[in-house]
Amino acid sequence: MESARDKCTGGIVDAEQLWIIDTVDPLGYECRGCGAPVTPCSYRPENKVRPYFSAKDGHNAGCDVEGEVELVKRARKQRISTREGFPGSFPNRLVLRDTRPAGSSGTPTDATSTGRYRAGSNGSGEAQRDRHWAAQTIRPICRTFVNYPYDRDLPLAVPGIAAHTYQRAFRPLKSDQILQYPEPRLFYAPISWKAPIEVDDQFEIQLSYGEWTERKLTRPYRVRMDWKDWSAAKRNYVFREIETARLEYMAAKKRGDNEKGWLFFIGRQDEDDPTLFHVDDHRLVCCVVAEMIYPPRPAKRQEERHAAVRASTEFADRNG
Repeated sequence: MESARDKCTGGIVDAEQLWIIDTVDPLGYECRGCGAPVTPCSYRPENKVRPYFSAKDGHNAGCDVEGEVELVKRARKQRISTREGFPGSFPNRLVLRDTRPAGSSGTPTDATSTGRYRAGSNGSGEAQRDRHWAAQTIRPICRTFVNYPYDRDLPLAVPGIAAHTYQRAFRPLKSDQILQYPEPRLFYAPISWKAPIEVDDQFEIQLSYGEWTERKLTRPYRVRMDWKDWSAAKRNYVFREIETARLEYMAAKKRGDNEKGWLFFIGRQDEDDPTLFHVDDHRLVCCVVAEMIYPPRPAKRQEERHAAVRASTEFADRNG
């Protein structure tokens, strides 16, 4: 599992966030779908695999999180939303918190409790929940964007971004041109294979999009973390995130896979250098290694259907 619920705060914790927690409570997390106990795994510095959560004793009956793997496989080929709605759970907003909510009983606040599992009124333990939940970093939002390409009209609220769906909130950087981006968006582009550069109190990542001359990338877009005031844990979290994704991307390329390391970020474009973006918060940057899918636009899909009908008609005419 890539995320779980913190039993104390009620907030959804992405597995990679385990890298930044000083002391990980092995008994402090539960499935965000059914409330079953889950164990944090592979979060120590010596572990080579990304962190994850494991429901070692299984999920409770009717848990939709347990079936997410198969749901994503189907969703990457077709639209899965129906008139009844979206069949899975997903983050519909970004909520940034600087501290854990205070409370004598550890009861989660309204901002993070949406979607929390609770026992059924008949004591059966069936999950009664809203399928929408608040993300504490952009990572689960970006993963949803990647995993459900045909359902990007799902609602999404991100502070500072004047868009209300996944499709509108995300914007890829121009692959072959340097542009000014006047409106804040959740930008993304493939990372370069070049190792990030750490200078003084800044950490800079080069992307594979930008201005090209004779098939050479001469002016790449760059993302700079201004991390002077970041703790060592936050710096290590971002560095490890990017480096892990970069190596995974390189390995995928060698295998012949179509996966790339996609850097997602919310940042401000430099006023003097449009190739440069600044990111001030470690929660507003992440890297997802995946194959990016862009479904045909509605007009194109309609034309494809018309073409298929014409081909079928012509075939029928030729064969009597």
